[in-house]
Amino acid sequence: MFKLKDIPDDNDFKFVDYSLSPSEFFEKRRTSKRPYVFDLRSSESHELENIPGSHSLPIEHFETSIYQMPFAGDILLYGGEDGEVHTAAEILYDNGFDTFNYTDSYEALFNSIDASYLSITDLAHKQINKEIQNSKTLNGVQIIIEPTAPLKANYRLKLVDVPLDESIKFEVSGIEIFTERKTASYLEGTIIEINEEGNLEGRNPQFSITKLSGSLEEQIQLMLDEQVNPMLASHGGNVMLEGIKDSAAYVRFGGGCQGCSMIDTTVKQGVEVMLIEAIPELSGVYDITDHSEGESPFYTD
Repeated sequence: MFKLKDIPDDNDFKFVDYSLSPSEFFEKRRTSKRPYVFDLRSSESHELENIPGSHSLPIEHFETSIYQMPFAGDILLYGGEDGEVHTAAEILYDNGFDTFNYTDSYEALFNSIDASYLSITDLAHKQINKEIQNSKTLNGVQIIIEPTAPLKANYRLKLVDVPLDESIKFEVSGIEIFTERKTASYLEGTIIEINEEGNLEGRNPQFSITKLSGSLEEQIQLMLDEQVNPMLASHGGNVMLEGIKDSAAYVRFGGGCQGCSMIDTTVKQGVEVMLIEAIPELSGVYDITDHSEGESPFYTD
């Protein structure tokens, strides 16, 4: 086990300078243009439960994998209860990294979730109270978060009497809020409000999916910007729309996706399925990248 006491004293490196509270950790993940989240626990623990979009990198392999770390972007670390984050933070510092932060542990990320993670507008607050008071069974709001990519999700609200299993409970302005632990990492920054149709709605300024509209090209570009590229960015890649012909999209991959041996699977089972599901009029997606030029690095700038 890695313990804080095992770390040699270093007068130059101060752990506190890189530490984030759980709320700050989630906020940085939400607002950063290029967040890279690493789970330092065992691969078995990561498999059971993790922050969506995080990479499993057990602490015992961290130092030997230092060459995989991105030099551009924000590195965010979380681990278990044995001080893994302190060990990893010092390794990064000693190797010249300066855009990294960590939070104490995976459990700490969820144990501290509270009212500060979301807000309720006055109109929404009034409507929720009215519906609860007029019901003999309803007692709170379940926020249902359905991830579509590491940094994108759909948000739904449901007034409930009994929350979903494995839900976290907290109170905002006298209203009980429930959210499933498995998707709680998408909660920070959420707003509960009344939409244009007069219905309760949950949204997150950075995480919510924007409704598609406009031309076929505009819809495809929005999907690439909001859902596809955030997913590919977690592996150092990206995809660009090169053109449209006969309702089919022609795309070019870059970064870590160029030269990747799994690119056919990525296109057909990933990008194409995601795009056609969202845009039914799209007839297909074709890759026109010259993959002979790519070196397929795991991370690249």
